[in-house]
Amino acid sequence: MSKLKKALEKAKAEHDKYEQKTDVFQKKDIERSSDAKNVQYIYTKVVEVSHDLLKENKLVAVDETHPVTDQFKLLRTRIFQLTRNKGLNTIMVSGFDSDEGKSLVAANLAIAIAKDTRQTTLLVDVDFRRPSIHKLFGIDPSKKGLKQYFEDNVPLQDIFISPGINKLSLLIAGGNIPDAPDLIGSPKMEEFVREVKNRYPDRYIIFDTPGLNTCPDPLVFSQYIDAIILVARSNYTSIDSVKSVMEILPKEKLLGTVFNDVKFVKNNRYS
Repeated sequence: MSKLKKALEKAKAEHDKYEQKTDVFQKKDIERSSDAKNVQYIYTKVVEVSHDLLKENKLVAVDETHPVTDQFKLLRTRIFQLTRNKGLNTIMVSGFDSDEGKSLVAANLAIAIAKDTRQTTLLVDVDFRRPSIHKLFGIDPSKKGLKQYFEDNVPLQDIFISPGINKLSLLIAGGNIPDAPDLIGSPKMEEFVREVKNRYPDRYIIFDTPGLNTCPDPLVFSQYIDAIILVARSNYTSIDSVKSVMEILPKEKLLGTVFNDVKFVKNNRYS
């Protein structure tokens, strides 16, 4: 057999092997029905979480009667106006410092988007320093997450979690990662973001990241995503913190800033 013929047969065998592998992955990845109003999960782990627990953890967007729920729907609408027609579906939620409530905003926003009839949502915890999405949703911290995906090569389709909220999926951090900046700056992280962005055309991906003044992680991560939302806390975030973040932030990606921890008073007004 000529060397050329051997090379062609080897190339064909490799191609067939790749096609078979891709086909298997695609079959495993079929986790939803075609009806966006009623998603049925096949491979995603469903963990039913009590709505009472969610409300106790301030995930108010699950409660249609809560006065703040409309504020998250308004935020959702503004985001749709700025992103939907442009195909901008990967959004990083960050803050200026710590303890400003950026994880609460990210989680409530993800729930609000999932309630829209046209969209589904994936909420991803990329705060490997102080992961908290699993706490907010009452998920067992021993569940596998992104740490196991990146460090142990656990397949991505094995770490998706549904908290029992229609059209909402979670990817928890799976633990702390000391060398987070190196991992976030890796080609595998960039490929991961590209994969979840392109997997479903109707999905928004909300990434919860640390505050921009706390560590380099969110600035490194910002190069992979389409848009950024900042969270400032009333009577907490300083002008100096805002100025320092605005000096390093890629301003062309900034959608706006959410003012958190504003006091609710009577007649649906805020102070």
